[in-house]
Amino acid sequence: MARFAFLVIGDTQYLFDGERERPDLLERTFSQAREIARSCQTGPVAHVIHVGDVTEHGWAQECESAATVLAQGCRSLGAGMSVVAGNHDIDQATDDSRGTTPFLRAFGPHGDLVQALSEAGLSQTPVVTGPGGYSTWKVLPVGGDEALRVAVLTLDWRPTQQTYRWAQELLAAHPQLPTVLVTHDVALHHRDSDGVPTGPGELTEHGERLIQVLAGHEQVFLVLGGHEWPSTRLRSQGREIHAVNYQELPYGGGGAARLYCFDTDRGQCEVVSFSPGASDGTVLASVAARRALALARPQDQFRFPLPASLGGQKRPWQADGLELLMEESDPQVLASSELTLELGDRHVMELEISLPRTMPDSWQVIMCRLTSGLSAPDGSPEPLAALSLSTENFLGWQAYLAGAQGGTGPGQRPWAETWQTSHELEVGAQVTVVISGGWSQAGDGAPQDAAARACGLWVDGDRVGRDDGHSRLPLLAGPWRWRVGAGEYGGQEADPFQGRLTRLRVWGSGGTVSSPH
Repeated sequence: MARFAFLVIGDTQYLFDGERERPDLLERTFSQAREIARSCQTGPVAHVIHVGDVTEHGWAQECESAATVLAQGCRSLGAGMSVVAGNHDIDQATDDSRGTTPFLRAFGPHGDLVQALSEAGLSQTPVVTGPGGYSTWKVLPVGGDEALRVAVLTLDWRPTQQTYRWAQELLAAHPQLPTVLVTHDVALHHRDSDGVPTGPGELTEHGERLIQVLAGHEQVFLVLGGHEWPSTRLRSQGREIHAVNYQELPYGGGGAARLYCFDTDRGQCEVVSFSPGASDGTVLASVAARRALALARPQDQFRFPLPASLGGQKRPWQADGLELLMEESDPQVLASSELTLELGDRHVMELEISLPRTMPDSWQVIMCRLTSGLSAPDGSPEPLAALSLSTENFLGWQAYLAGAQGGTGPGQRPWAETWQTSHELEVGAQVTVVISGGWSQAGDGAPQDAAARACGLWVDGDRVGRDDGHSRLPLLAGPWRWRVGAGEYGGQEADPFQGRLTRLRVWGSGGTVSSPH
């Protein structure tokens, strides 16, 4: 297992704007990143990336001041850094054949920042410099594993055709090396006349050109930029594309930045956006700042799957070592059908769901296990198991389970029940739900710890907090008929689901399944 993080800093131009400087906010960015990495156990910060518009004018004084703060921050993290030029850092009418600039002297391959990091022993990675000196290629050992490497390819604000060819040749020479590409201008949100973002994010004109250049280079799994605000996330040709920019927020974003937390064991990257300025007394005095700097949008806090070269999997990590018993994505089958699905001890179910576009006025059942004319062990008319949507728009998993050790001892009963509940979800949200249970044979020590970690209910990768801990027991033996799209009450179909189930996958350690009908 390897864990490591990249610190990604968006446009800081309002923090280095002539005499109007707030370098202290950027200093706090590094100290808070270090604290988040420690408390969240993300692993070390392996590299720092600035997506451009470091300064407002690209003046020598601004560049020198920013380079000093960035070097100090990198030394505190023990990490190297990559910086790309934004349109405010250079003459935006030029391409990377523009020659020497204050930006290049501060952040180029032989600039002030590189020299300061080299003196601190932080520039050990060989750097390949592109035409003009504004683009670079670095291969980073990450996660403390010399065999695990990630490339960072930076491109200028406006690369020449010669630079594009240089980049394509590097990518063609390293087709299996997971690569992060950084350039200033990639994606945006359109806004209405009031400045409110409308619709999903989309590529800019330069972003579209870049995607054409990347055609056939699937190892580029993540593209980072800035320039446009608010921060935007989209996917194109299977890769993540993010514009990271908080300059529209009060105090130039208050030092807002992101940690990209890579976990190769789970094959996913957790994106944590944060604003150290939110704890600054001056900033806290602003109502607008307190509202904006919470950074609670889905485009600010999210996770995404990594490529196979970084542990990415086509199955949830809870299903490792289990056999795929069924996979169904036919909308007609998933709208209303029944199937026979016998699950042994270990079982994992993954459901991709579109919730109803209105708040439920009664409970709805997405999938349930039928009693087949029998009663639940406590005499309830409810099904033997059900994934339901409540009138408060939370998801819940209720299931009758086999009691521990057969339940034959004094005061024990031969069955148990689990009831796990999510928080209230957004109306109409598209969510992925994972239900995992049945580690009843886990003994003392590490196996028991593994059972506690792997059993439960997850919504979009987050384990629900309202969990009774019983799910490591196997499902109760008995009828193995299941219904999707509705529930059961007293043996009769009830509580139909008003949203859509778009995919159902089931894994198990032993077990059988028959086709839905």
